[in-house]
Amino acid sequence: CKSVAPHPLWKTRTKDKYRVVYTDQQRLELEREFQYNRYITMRRKTELSMALSLSERQVKIWFQNRRAKERKINRKKLQNSQQASTTTPTPPPHPEKQLEITQSHDSSSAVVEPLDKDSMSFKETVWDLNENEHLSL
Repeated sequence: CKSVAPHPLWKTRTKDKYRVVYTDQQRLELEREFQYNRYITMRRKTELSMALSLSERQVKIWFQNRRAKERKINRKKLQNSQQASTTTPTPPPHPEKQLEITQSHDSSSAVVEPLDKDSMSFKETVWDLNENEHLSL
């Protein structure tokens, strides 16, 4: 139930509280300062608040919220990279040792054999897909 209040300071109504909607210029300057230093000094907080027409408390809380956002983004990146590493496909086998898997018409078994039968000795094996067992031929 957010609605923009016709207030000269661009405040947005959220439940029982008002919050300031930062201008693009304010966000740009705050982001620029954050990229330079994740933690703001008291002196720089005073300078920014005066330059951006914000209270020191607003600047302080913006930095706290921005650090929380960065932690959340980093957790998500870490989680995604861990998922990617566990689902990374194994590299293909050596070209001379590639196997061909042919599934039977009834879909209950498969024949595994080398692609080039002359390059290696390989005993044909029939896998029973329903029982996950193999039978040597």
